[in-house]
Amino acid sequence: MMIIAGIFGAVLMTAFGTYYFQNKKRKRKNALLCKALATSVPGFLLAGSLCGERYLQLADRIDVCLQPAYAFTLLAILFYLAADVLLECRFIWGAVCFSIGHICMASGFLLSGESVLHLGENGPFAVDTGLLGLTLAFCAVFAAAACSALHCYFYSLQKKKLFYPMLAYLLILSMMAALAVTAGVRAGFGGSGGISAAKGMIPAAGGLCFAVSDVLLGRNRLGKHRSVVCGALVLLLYYAAVYLFAMRLWI
Repeated sequence: MMIIAGIFGAVLMTAFGTYYFQNKKRKRKNALLCKALATSVPGFLLAGSLCGERYLQLADRIDVCLQPAYAFTLLAILFYLAADVLLECRFIWGAVCFSIGHICMASGFLLSGESVLHLGENGPFAVDTGLLGLTLAFCAVFAAAACSALHCYFYSLQKKKLFYPMLAYLLILSMMAALAVTAGVRAGFGGSGGISAAKGMIPAAGGLCFAVSDVLLGRNRLGKHRSVVCGALVLLLYYAAVYLFAMRLWI
């Protein structure tokens, strides 16, 4: 049932996203509404899965704590939804909302036991030092790649006193993406067979999509000329990331 709902949700997101992209200048209010509705679809799918059989199956797992995973993912989607609208009219506040959303998503990956923490036998959580090192390495790679892609705009950001806020945002984004990839690695190698590997690709792909989307958005916003193709790619990767983050919990 959730597979069918997921396919329908993906089609709905595509329809809303396409309307926004084609009408964001001519019909601004309607376009912004559709942009937010597209982001909300994964949230509705995730909320709907709470009553489904898949949630009961996942609840039997001893290595994942579902309540933080669902709660923080839904909370992150709410902040992403708000950021969708604010980004168009108050860019800084939109970035702040995205930052809070990333922190919520990262908290979900941490407190659910999906990434570097796992449910210990004698305590609430134990740290997997190997996965912690892997996460920090991924974070460093993502942050370095983002800085390399945006370094030509550092001077103008310094003049606008936005350089350090931008660095803080990139660090938050990189850590969230790193935790998502680590969760994917853990899920992929935690089981046996191709099914586990395929499921592991879902959060990992979501983290990569979000990291690339935000860097492309930064380049498109800060550059002298805005590319329509780049804008479409930013939107596509962003919606894919949000969908994949929700999908990891109901697939």
